Amino acid sequence: MKNSINLLQEAKRLIAFNTVTTQSNAECALYVGRLLTEHGFRVQCQEYREGGQLFLNVLGTLGPAVGAPLLLAAHLDTVEAGDPALWTKTGRHPWKATVRGDALYGLGSADDKLDFLCKLIAITQVPAARLTRPVLLLGTFGEERGLLGASRFCQEAMTRPLMALVGEPSSLQIVTRHKGLLVGELDLLRRGVYRTETIETVYDVTVDGMAAHSSTPALGQNAVLRLLDLLKTIGQPASGLRLLDVHGGTAANIIPARCTAQVSAVGAIRHALLTRRHGVTIQPRRLPAGWHPTVPWTDIVAYLDGLTAVLAPYQKARDRAFAPPLLTSAVTRLRVVEGALVLTFDVRSLPGQDLGRIAQRCEHLGWTLFGPPGDRWQFRRERQNPGLHTAPAAPVVALLRAAMRKARVPATLAAKAGCSEAGWYQMVGIPSVVFGPGQAQGNIHQPNEHTSLHQVRRAIAVYRAAIERCCT
Repeated sequence: MKNSINLLQEAKRLIAFNTVTTQSNAECALYVGRLLTEHGFRVQCQEYREGGQLFLNVLGTLGPAVGAPLLLAAHLDTVEAGDPALWTKTGRHPWKATVRGDALYGLGSADDKLDFLCKLIAITQVPAARLTRPVLLLGTFGEERGLLGASRFCQEAMTRPLMALVGEPSSLQIVTRHKGLLVGELDLLRRGVYRTETIETVYDVTVDGMAAHSSTPALGQNAVLRLLDLLKTIGQPASGLRLLDVHGGTAANIIPARCTAQVSAVGAIRHALLTRRHGVTIQPRRLPAGWHPTVPWTDIVAYLDGLTAVLAPYQKARDRAFAPPLLTSAVTRLRVVEGALVLTFDVRSLPGQDLGRIAQRCEHLGWTLFGPPGDRWQFRRERQNPGLHTAPAAPVVALLRAAMRKARVPATLAAKAGCSEAGWYQMVGIPSVVFGPGQAQGNIHQPNEHTSLHQVRRAIAVYRAAIERCCT
């Protein structure tokens, strides 16, 4: 067995792996598996194959071979990096861990690779011979696209863990409650066409916004919504405006920072409106004569207006424990895929609100606007993730409180606007809380993501104290 783990060295190695959630994490997972083996863990992997790619959960166990383990979980995948030029703190290299003062920058630094490393280091600091209960360290895939790895673990786990400490950046607060998440996708399958008799000028339009986590949409500037507002300002199809193509957004849980579109029949007045808007650039080009497909953007506007009305009754409820304190919704993608115009949006519900019922109403809205689904439109629940509600007096909360007292870290309960793997674990009967170093709001799912090294070291101390209290 090797000696102590070098925090900064391993942080740089983990962040260097490109584990964007839609890409295989196998290289990173196998490295982690080797690292765990070197430190005496019994290691296994859970496989998941999709689109010709291999994804892996990594499980490492120390301590007795029998008994309900204490589960320490964190995800190894990340969101997409976005524009590398915006990663100014890492020299335009999102996967290059960079230390500046107390902050360690890099994609996945706060969400969630450093938390995994904290847990690993904490476990190795407790002599294995002292363990009377097993400790299970879990690194998952696919958290950023529907908690896929957590779901896989719940389906295959042989022994139900006693309780779970689930890693997410919480600024070292104990998160006992978080919102549920619905991701819906509306496919508009019929595109219009129009014919040009001669070569025509069209405009490539780029609208810039600002990325943010979709659980806090007010912290970003939604480039897709900015484009739709611009189109509504310029004119309607009856006045000659046509949208030929559109692509905005990179992931289902990120506020789009950029949206590109191709617009035809924009006259001089409309051209002036475009050029006067901050964050909007246009580039004219020539469109050859012939038939050209168009995008039914006014149907998207109608659906979003209807969605606002559908969600309004739910948004009357307030829970001041959350920021924001109400149900939220965000448009996260709008793009043409294989000839269909696809709108992706999310809904984040308060505890007690029925996400299944909300999803039904979102689908029924399509019926109201477009008739029965079929060759004109389709609606999909791309994901539906449970919320978390753990009682403040639950044993898992008591364990973490006691560990924080021992580590001399103030214990504060909190609620989280986003969702996490803890919702899945709780749903299958594993009492769970969310805890981890780093700040979420205004930090994750955007360039220059970072975490506090001071908080990282305190998190290690907390996890070690929790292991000693629960497993020795």
